[in-house]
Formats: sequence, structure tokens, C-alpha cells
Amino acid sequence: MELNNSVTVLLPGVVVAVSAVLVMVVDLFLRRKDVLAWLAAAGLLCGAAVAIGQWGEWTGGAAVWRVFTGGLTFGGREASAGFAGMIGHDHFAVYAVVLFCAIGVLAVMLSDEYLARRGAARGEFYGLLLLIVTGMIGMAISTDVIAFFVSFELMSLPTYVLAGYIWRDERSSEASLKYFVTGAFSSAILAFGLALLYAATGATSYAGIAAGLARLQAGGLAADGFLVVAFVLVVTGFAFKVSAVPFHSWAPDVYEGAPTPVTAFMATAVKAAAFVGFAKLFFVAAGAQWADWGHVMIVLAILTMVVGNVLALPQRNLKRMLAYSSIAHAGYLTLGLIAAGKSGDTVGVSAILFYLAAYALMNLGAFGVLIWIRARRSYDYSLDGLAGLGRGMPGTAILMALFMVSLTGIPPTVGFWGKFYLFTAVIQAGLTWLAIVAVVMSAVSAYYYLRVVWYMYFREAEEGAAAEAPAEGAALEAGAPSPQAGVAGAVVIAGLGVLIVGLLPGPLLDAAKGALRLLVGG
Repeated sequence: MELNNSVTVLLPGVVVAVSAVLVMVVDLFLRRKDVLAWLAAAGLLCGAAVAIGQWGEWTGGAAVWRVFTGGLTFGGREASAGFAGMIGHDHFAVYAVVLFCAIGVLAVMLSDEYLARRGAARGEFYGLLLLIVTGMIGMAISTDVIAFFVSFELMSLPTYVLAGYIWRDERSSEASLKYFVTGAFSSAILAFGLALLYAATGATSYAGIAAGLARLQAGGLAADGFLVVAFVLVVTGFAFKVSAVPFHSWAPDVYEGAPTPVTAFMATAVKAAAFVGFAKLFFVAAGAQWADWGHVMIVLAILTMVVGNVLALPQRNLKRMLAYSSIAHAGYLTLGLIAAGKSGDTVGVSAILFYLAAYALMNLGAFGVLIWIRARRSYDYSLDGLAGLGRGMPGTAILMALFMVSLTGIPPTVGFWGKFYLFTAVIQAGLTWLAIVAVVMSAVSAYYYLRVVWYMYFREAEEGAAAEAPAEGAALEAGAPSPQAGVAGAVVIAGLGVLIVGLLPGPLLDAAKGALRLLVGG
């Protein structure tokens, strides 16, 4: 029975991991490298399909986690667990798995043309990307800090490689080295924090840690210095991974130097996995004690929103602008953690899950447009390079404008509803003033987002720049293949998602609410 449960829980991750190996093996024997993208996408879709099938196995609506001495319950019955309770599968994990796989598919679609034009090996790239998704799945299903940390590293290590995948580009190599150094540092801090948490509670499972913390609280030791250091280190490791201020300095340089499809994937999937994994760790393991750390997280969120938005204002390079923008969005997402910890209900976490899906659509679409423009003409990711785009590439300009409007949070786009649900959760938690700060910062972001729209439609391209640019449809390099349908398909899918979910947010919100209803305590 234990073996069957273990296989069931691991199945989505196993499917994706096997697909990673299959892609790299097929790459050795297949001359048509474009097929590898199809194989990678198929593996991710199969992983998502398996997870969706597991969602259908359960009934009873929302997932309900309660920390008892015996463990976790799900929807009125025990959730599927395996490997001596180190991993567990429920609606929350299923939602996360489907989200990770969907982002992975869009990233594959964005990557194939980019890699082909630069003559980069595609088999290893897709294999590493699938291994990253495998690590993300592991973080979502972990119910033990050991499994969590192993999955965290499985996600992180291949990401360092992908950041420097175009090794002939000095900026890409620099991005990889910088990301590796800061990532290794954050991993060490996180590992030390988890070790101290184990030393304080005598357990590695989330349920065991929760029980240990409850005992310490009953004995008046909840604020013990040993435990405080553990929480500080764990929160610091989380802040590094999501590029929260003041642990954000690596993000702009890494995002600018990494290959653009990798930047898009890091800004969406890696951030989503970090919030999913740490939300589960914080609320299931820390339980009621997490509420005591609300003031620390409030400071972290405010600094992240303010610094991210303010530093994005003067940026002329769109990759750097979106990097600072992603820092600001990490601040918005942190509001969901604060709201959930303050109120003790599930509104904040559900808002996070909704916003992660919304942010993935907006950000992947924006980066996809940059890849598409660079494939169609000479473009250096500068703001000035977008001048006159509304006339030269009207369809592309419309999509870019849509993504910028959505990132700003203007209705009727999905970005509006994402921010609305997050800010509403904060207000319901009794932190109206914090929601006002978030709204003001969102208004500040309108300047640099809508400036992109202004350049596309109201700024004429310079004559010299227009002369240097190849005709629309020309390849960036001589002999390189023309842009493939994958990039266009990914951008259109993201655009439709932004509009459709913006007009009909109910189904995605219901899925987010059904994924998690977190109750800590007896």
C-alpha cells in the first residue's frame, strides 16, 4: 500500500523526469532537432494530464489540511502520502503541478526558435528545463524539509546552467556565475535554517515540526533565540529565491544576461515554485507561529514593492525593466502570505495561487514579444527600439500593449483581478493601510509599463535605426531560420489567456480556492 501511494504521488514528477531523459537520448540519434521541442512539450502535457487525473480521484471540494498528531487530512479524508510521509499529494499540489507544466510548455515554445538561431544545443536545454520542472513538482508535494530541500536544489542547479547556456555570450556566462554564487549562498542559508528548525523541534516532517512548535509555545519557548534564528534564516533563503529586497541585487544582471526564454522561465516558474513551496512550509509547518512574523514580512513586502517599482522607472532596457518589475511583483505576492498569516484563513493563499497563474501569462507574453521582435528585425531590447512598432508591426504592438496594461493592473485584464484579489485579502486581514501602499505602488508602475505603449504608438523610429533594421520577416543572422510558429503561438496563447481570464476570472479563481483551504490547529 505504501509503495502504491508513493508511486501515485510521484507519478507527475516521474513522467516529467523520464521525459527529460528521453529528450536527451533522442537528441543523440535524431537529426531534426525541432522535434525535441515537441517531445519536451508532450512530456510536460502528460505530467499535467496525470495531475489533473489525480484531482478527479478526490471529491469533497477544497483541500483541507489540519495539523493533528497523526498528520494531514484532505477533504475529509487523509491525503495520498508516500515515502514514509515525506511527500503528499492533494489539490494544492495538483494545482501547482499543472501551473508549472503549463509554464514549462510556453517556455519550450518560446525557446526553440531562439536556440535554433544561435546554433545552441536543444536536447540538453530541454532536458535541463524538464529537470527544473521536476524539482518544482517535488517542492509542491513535499511534506518533509529533507524532501523539500532536495527538490529545491533539483530546481536550482539546472537553472544556474540555463542562465549561462549561450556560453559564447559573456553576459550570459556572467549571469550564470552570479546566479550560481548568490543561489549557493541562499541555499546554504536555507539549509542552516532548516537544520536549526529540526534541532528545535526534533522533527523533519511538516506535521512533526508543527507539533514541536506547539509544544514549545505551550512551554513558553516560542520566542526562543534558537528558534528565531531558524526562522530568520529560512525567510532569508526564501527572500533570495524570489528576489525580495534587500536580497534582490542579483536579479537585474542575471535576468538581463540570461537567454531571454530562460529569463522568462525564471521570472515566472521559479518564482511560482518558491512561493508555492514556501507557502506550504510556512503555513503547514510553522502554523500559528507564522502569524508572529507578520511584521517582518510587512517590512519585506513594502521594501520589495517600493524598491522594485522605483528602480524600474529609469530603465531603458526592457529586460532590466521587467527584472525590477518582477521584484515589485514579488512584493505583491508576499502580501498574500501576510494576509493568510494575519487572518488565519485561506483567502491570502488562494489569491497567491491566482496571481501566480496571472503573472505567468502576463510576463511570458511580454518576454515572448521581445523574442519575436528580435527574431523579425535587429533589436537590442531597448525602449527606443520599440519606437514606431505600432505602425511597423501592428499585431505585435497590440499584444505588447495588452501585456503592459495587464501588468499595470488595468481592467478587464487578468492582471487587474490578480491584484484585486491580493489587495482584498490584505484588507480583509485588517491591513487596509498596507493595501493602500500596494495600490500606490501599482500606480507608480503604470509609468514604466504604459511608457512602453507610448513609445510603440506615439514615438517615431529614428531614421538610422530604421535603416539598420532588416525588413520584417528577415532573420537576425545570415542563414538563420525564420521565426517559427512556437513563439507566435506562445504569445497568442498568453494574450488570449490575459483577455479571457480577465473577462471570466471565475473558473481560475474557483480552482485556486479549491486547491487550498488551509487550517492550522486542532
